[in-house]
Amino acid sequence: MKNVTILTLGMLLTQLSFAQKQGEFRFGLKGVANLGWVAGTNKAINSDGAAVGFGYGVVGDYYFKSGSYGIGAELLITDIKTKFTLANSQVFRGAPNDTLIGLRYTYNLQYLELPVSIKFRTKEIGNVTYTGNFGFAPGFAINARTTINEIGLPKVIADADPTNYRVNENEGEPFTLYDFDDQVFLFRFPIIIGGGVEYKLAGNTTLIGGVRISNSFTDMFVKDKTALAKNNCVSLSVGILF
Repeated sequence: MKNVTILTLGMLLTQLSFAQKQGEFRFGLKGVANLGWVAGTNKAINSDGAAVGFGYGVVGDYYFKSGSYGIGAELLITDIKTKFTLANSQVFRGAPNDTLIGLRYTYNLQYLELPVSIKFRTKEIGNVTYTGNFGFAPGFAINARTTINEIGLPKVIADADPTNYRVNENEGEPFTLYDFDDQVFLFRFPIIIGGGVEYKLAGNTTLIGGVRISNSFTDMFVKDKTALAKNNCVSLSVGILF
C-alpha cells in the first residue's frame, strides 16, 4: 500500500515537471460525499436504498497546449457504504438448527482509488469554466466493516461466532463484524463519468466542484459466494486547485 502511494505521487510530480515545458498542470485537494447502493446481480440480494459515504485526496490535471482537453489523475481514500437484505437463509456455526432468513446488512468498504480520466473544459466565461470527464477509477479495498441490522437474535446465535466472525457480547444487540476482507473482493474497477465547474479566485488558484457517477464492473464479494452484487455510487466533490 505504501509503495502504491509513493508511486502515484511520483507520477504526479513527473507530470508537473513535464507540464512546465509542454502544457498546463494543476495540482490540488478535494473532498467527496457520495451516495452508495447495491446493484444486485441475482435474487439473493435486495437493495435497501442508498447510504452516505465520504472521501478525500489529491488531484492533478494536465491540459495540453490547446487548453481544451487533457488528462486527470487522482489519489483518493473513499468510503462506499451500502445497505441490502440477503434473501438466502444463513446457518450459524455451533447452532446447526438455527437459521435466519432476510438478514439486513450495512457494508462500509474503504478503498484506495486511483481515478484516471480524459478531461474536457470550456473557455473561461467570466471567472467560470465548465468541465467534463470520462475514465476509470481502479480501487483497492483497505478496510471493511459490516453490521447485521437485526435486533433480538436468538441467544444461541448471538453467543455463537456466526460464519467465523466476532459478535458483540451483549445479547439482543445488533452485532458488528470487523476485518471482513476475506468476504470482500479486494479490487474494484468502475467506469466514471462526471462534470463540474471551476471558479477562478486569484492567480492560478481555482475553486472546483463536481458530480460523478461510479458504476462498477466488478463484484463486491469473492467469487465463491452465492451473494452477487456490485457497489455503485454517485458523488459530489469540492476542492481547490493551485
